[in-house]
Amino acid sequence: MYNIIGTRTYEMKNEYKINLNPSELDLENIKNWLLDESEKYGEGFYSNWEIINKSFYNKELISFELDNQIVGFVVWTQDEKVIDIDIMEIHPDYRKCGLGKIFFQKIESVFHEKGNIAFVLFCEPRESEHFWRKQRFIKFPRRGWSESDLTFYKPLIKALEPIENPDENNKLELWNVEPFQSGQIEPQWSWNIEIEEGKLITPIIQPCNRNWNVRWTKNGKVIKDDKVKYFSRDYSIENGAFMYIEQLTE
Repeated sequence: MYNIIGTRTYEMKNEYKINLNPSELDLENIKNWLLDESEKYGEGFYSNWEIINKSFYNKELISFELDNQIVGFVVWTQDEKVIDIDIMEIHPDYRKCGLGKIFFQKIESVFHEKGNIAFVLFCEPRESEHFWRKQRFIKFPRRGWSESDLTFYKPLIKALEPIENPDENNKLELWNVEPFQSGQIEPQWSWNIEIEEGKLITPIIQPCNRNWNVRWTKNGKVIKDDKVKYFSRDYSIENGAFMYIEQLTE
């Protein structure tokens, strides 16, 4: 299969590879193309070189290769089981031919296998929002403090979907306000709860403010009703910027 990139044509042999431990030579290669991109087009991530360099030495940089040539990279940070994608870029000569999607799918598999639960990212530049939506990223809800409307997330595991009319006897509800305000409005998110031996059959992952109110109703009785950060005395349901619940015990 052949793809046209700018004025170049190359044969895509599908020899894709990600490198979890790129070398200093690989880092220098990335630096050179970012510098070239900045000088030619006045854009790109060379202005973030200090972040990229630091990520490399923190083992938080993955390179993407096509036919043994580096054509992309990603840097990230980690907050508990949540991966924050700081920068992801495909070389300017290899864009608009599907490599970004292939690269993302590969790093998605890596972080899933490592037991992480979600990705978070900030769409910069704004034009990248279209790409991330196509990868099924979801816009963050407003959480009560200064946070860009270009903040998105994607679960890395199968998560329980909120519904409008949950079972009144067995449900979990989350308000986007503190407990003293929750009596004045309906919950923003609700889930039907199914539990086997204390574990949810399907876990819940929801971006939230740690001061929001969450309530668990079991067999028609309210079992717990408190702020996310105080909801369980035995274990935390906070995980990075998320409420993450995989078990419920009385």
